[in-house]
Amino acid sequence: MSILKSGGTDLPDPVSVSVNDEIIWTSDTGRTLSGLMIGDVVAEKKNVSIKWGILPEAEVVLIKRTLTAGFIPFTFRDDGMEITIESYRGTLSKEQLGWIGDGIFYYKSVSVDIIQR
Repeated sequence: MSILKSGGTDLPDPVSVSVNDEIIWTSDTGRTLSGLMIGDVVAEKKNVSIKWGILPEAEVVLIKRTLTAGFIPFTFRDDGMEITIESYRGTLSKEQLGWIGDGIFYYKSVSVDIIQR
């Protein structure tokens, strides 16, 4: 069982997952001439940064095929429970390692940010 899922697909286990809880403020938020902050909070959204270590090419293809362009359901663990958010992905970065003698092409690292809609 994977700790990350997109839709009904389990993703490879990552080496690192960082979850940021971002506060979204109204568009008129800012500081007054006296330096006092004004504005209203309208929402709290999650930004999930994921890093994988060495992966065979087949698992990288699975990640790319599953984390498609557009909005996707994404499931992960945060604050003691499994949650699913409607999200989109940021740039998918892949560092190639190459062929290492077993006939399989490997990637040294893969990373992506998943942003709540």
